[in-house]
Amino acid sequence: MDKHNTEFSVAGTTLRGVFHLPDNSKLDNTTELPIIVMGNGYAPEWQFGTASFIEAFTAAGFATFNFDYRTFGQSDGQPRQMVDIPGQQDDFRGAIAHALQQPWVDAKKLIIWGSSLGGGHAISMAAEHAQAVAMIAQVPHCCSRAAFKTVSLSAVGKGMSKAIIDSLGALLNRAPIYLPILGQGDEYGVMSHAGWYESYQIIADNSPTWSNKMVARSLLKGGDYRPITVAGNITCPSLLVPAKDDAGVPLSSVEETAAKIKNVEVFPIEGDHFGVYYGAQLQDVVDKQVQFIQQQLSR
Repeated sequence: MDKHNTEFSVAGTTLRGVFHLPDNSKLDNTTELPIIVMGNGYAPEWQFGTASFIEAFTAAGFATFNFDYRTFGQSDGQPRQMVDIPGQQDDFRGAIAHALQQPWVDAKKLIIWGSSLGGGHAISMAAEHAQAVAMIAQVPHCCSRAAFKTVSLSAVGKGMSKAIIDSLGALLNRAPIYLPILGQGDEYGVMSHAGWYESYQIIADNSPTWSNKMVARSLLKGGDYRPITVAGNITCPSLLVPAKDDAGVPLSSVEETAAKIKNVEVFPIEGDHFGVYYGAQLQDVVDKQVQFIQQQLSR
């Protein structure tokens, strides 16, 4: 595949990403490639768990656009590693607009893709972008209220108390308070589901720019995020890929979201959340998504 670094601006913040294209693609208006704009999950960088999908998509003749949300990875924004859900939605909108501006992109062949929290963003973006020909959301965050039920009350209390203190401190220009993103064993983390710490270490693959921490007031940035409420506005064919034993995204919330989408296919996998990133289920997920996109583009 061919790789091309790029940047774009959202509300004055420079975001950076990479276009991945099929081999020997020309970057001019003689090329008309389908484009898959890919949104990553909760507090990672764009390359976490995406390599198998990018390789398969470009081999099938599709281009992808992968980008870092504000404050993460190569993108600008302060304080670093703050999960700003409304801001990330703006970043995703900006990424779609930037992708469609490329002369080699066929603007009539936009596919919106997201995973985990980015899966929720993909649902939200598909509800807004009627021109999309397809949407894929794997292990998608569909409802914060459902997700909170997977976390203990003591953990919620600890996180929210730190978030409030950090938010007040920001008003006084104090340094941010950070919380661990992943807890290991009995240690506190914003996400402490069994095995998730280890899985993040696998998909992070020793990134030099990522660390296991996030700004505490992130928990107040879109804490009642419910893409399920806009799912009924989606008009394009959609593929949802939930995990049957997902500890952080209840299967019932994905099923309820799917019921609201007019043209939807649900492809559940065995196992937990990270089965879409590595392991025995991965190739089946990749093959299904390539097939799904090819079906939509052939119509």
